[in-house]
Amino acid sequence: MSTRKFSLWLLAILAPAVQGLLIESSRDFPLGSEVENLALRPSGSVLATVYTFPQIYEVAPRPNSTPKLLYTFANTTGACGIAQSSTPDVFFVITGNFSFQTFTPTPGSYAIHRLSFEKCGTPIVKKIAALGDISQPNGITAVPNTPYILIADSRGGLIYRFDTKTLQLTTYFDHPLLKPFPTADVRFGVNGIKLSRSYLYFSSTNQQLVARIKATGSEKVLKGSPEIVASPTPADDFIVNDLNGDVYIAQADTINGIGFVSKDAYGSAPVTIAGGPNTTALLGPTAVIWAKGAVGKTLLVSATGGFEQFYTQNYTGGGKVAIVHLE
Repeated sequence: MSTRKFSLWLLAILAPAVQGLLIESSRDFPLGSEVENLALRPSGSVLATVYTFPQIYEVAPRPNSTPKLLYTFANTTGACGIAQSSTPDVFFVITGNFSFQTFTPTPGSYAIHRLSFEKCGTPIVKKIAALGDISQPNGITAVPNTPYILIADSRGGLIYRFDTKTLQLTTYFDHPLLKPFPTADVRFGVNGIKLSRSYLYFSSTNQQLVARIKATGSEKVLKGSPEIVASPTPADDFIVNDLNGDVYIAQADTINGIGFVSKDAYGSAPVTIAGGPNTTALLGPTAVIWAKGAVGKTLLVSATGGFEQFYTQNYTGGGKVAIVHLE
């Protein structure tokens, strides 16, 4: 049995489906929509990017709500990372071309945009810059009260810092734990990134881990040795409880659920607390955020409906935004 197969078998054993938590969902996005990332508006509604189409939707955080198409980007095939800025109701969004048939990006196709809701609730979108040096941008996070955006490059295995004022793009953090496996069927290194509790947290998909390192996001170059938070885990994106350090992980592959690691259990395998391999409640989860005013209580999760359908183009279900009640 290969190391990867053994790890996935072990994860399946460690991650039984959990039926105790209430999971509610929005209505499906249009068929073929790979719901990639989420951000929260001040109203509590959710912004959701779609990577198979260059679109952003808004979803009310209640059961059976219908996703509302807000904006379609031109001259690109998908929207991936999204992050709230320090200004209320202003967000940064990354777009680019990614093939789900070959699981490869188009180099030089990615760009970063500013999205705001300054006039009558209608989104105003402005392209800021091309991101030519980044192989495959993925998760992004804004550094509070600065002009900086941190950008994970999944294929390049780096974290960049983009200055939204000077438009300067620099390498912020380089470490072996960020790298994808060159022989992996899908080359995904660093994936999600978050700043929390004076640390930069990151997931590394091929390496099946979540880790953290002391950081503010304002350093010109980040140096140091990360601490493992969770492993093994087929981690996509994740969220940290800023109050106590607990971590909730969107686990795809064989898990299809939310993995949990408490602050006291850093370094261990996540425990599946919602979804799981024996249920379709959270097929192909990609991102996790907190509902408005509900840190530690309610998660909002983007679910794709299963990744295989995007590879085969035999679509079996639309993506959705799920509400996971932790208490």
